[in-house]
Amino acid sequence: MQLSENAKKYLLEASKWANFIAIFGFIIIGLLVIMSFSISSIMAGLPEGSLGGLSPRFFSFFYLIAAGIYFIPVFFLFQFGQKTRQAILEDDHNLLAFGLKKLKSHYKFIGILFIVFTVFYLFLILFGAFGALFLG
Repeated sequence: MQLSENAKKYLLEASKWANFIAIFGFIIIGLLVIMSFSISSIMAGLPEGSLGGLSPRFFSFFYLIAAGIYFIPVFFLFQFGQKTRQAILEDDHNLLAFGLKKLKSHYKFIGILFIVFTVFYLFLILFGAFGALFLG
């Protein structure tokens, strides 16, 4: 399979945007990690019971977990951008295949995450509806 000049141009532009989004994503991950270390001290000053019985450590743990989950697709996107750009510039089909594999991994992870959160929210809605029926 040969790539036309337009296809190469589109892939090169896509790789630049992927790198931009990934670098911005890494910055957000860094902010989430910083927030995870500072949120417990910020929330420790709140009045007792204002957190609904949750410990400030829970929120620190939550931010660290969110950063970890967010890291995976951002890293895949970064790899796609780097390897695809390198493949186009060096005319290397193996690097292009690797870059496209990472793009597939990025979308697969996002798709699985979408399914997990959709099911989670459906359970919350059902739980809330049954709670309103039987407790309200």
